[in-house]
Amino acid sequence: MEHPQMNQTNEKTSGRKGGKSSSERWVKRGFLLVLLLAVVIIGYMQFRGPRLGWSGDLEQALSAAKAEGRCVVVFVRSFPTSATGKWMVSKTLSKGRNKEALEKGNFLLVEIRLDRSSDWAKKYGVTKTPTMLLIAPDGEKFHKAEGKIGETDFRHKFLKALTPEDAPSNSSSTP
Repeated sequence: MEHPQMNQTNEKTSGRKGGKSSSERWVKRGFLLVLLLAVVIIGYMQFRGPRLGWSGDLEQALSAAKAEGRCVVVFVRSFPTSATGKWMVSKTLSKGRNKEALEKGNFLLVEIRLDRSSDWAKKYGVTKTPTMLLIAPDGEKFHKAEGKIGETDFRHKFLKALTPEDAPSNSSSTP
C-alpha cells in the first residue's frame, strides 16, 4: 500500500504532473497552434482560388470604357473558384500570348464573382461560371462565352467576337 504523503512528495520533487513538464506542454500547444494556422491558411488559399490582378469594379470599368472608347473583358467566377474557373485562369487567361493580346487590345479588365441577383448579371444573362464577357464601349453590345475557352480560341475568336463597328479599331488587330 502506497502512502499518500509519499505520493505528493514524489510529484513535488519531480516538478511534473502527469509525467509532462510545463515547458513540454507549451511546446506541444505551440506546435499544434502553428499546425492549425498552416491548415487554415492553406485551406483559405485553396478556397479563394487564383487571382488575375484585374479590377473588381465593373461599374467603374463600364464608365471608363464609355469615356475612353475601350472594350471591357470580364471574367465572372464563382466563390470558391470552381475547377473550370481555375483552369481558365491557369490555361487561358495567364498565358503570355493572351496577356499580350489583352494589353495590345487596350481592354479594360475586370474579374468579379457571380451574383445572380445583380443588375449586371441580369443585363448580360450571366447565370453560371466561369463566364467571359466582352462588352463594347457603349455597355450595351456584348459577347458572352460560358465554360472553358482554349488558349488560342480566346485570342482568335473571343477577343474578336464584336464587329468592328462595336469595338474600337485597336482591339480588332489582336494577334
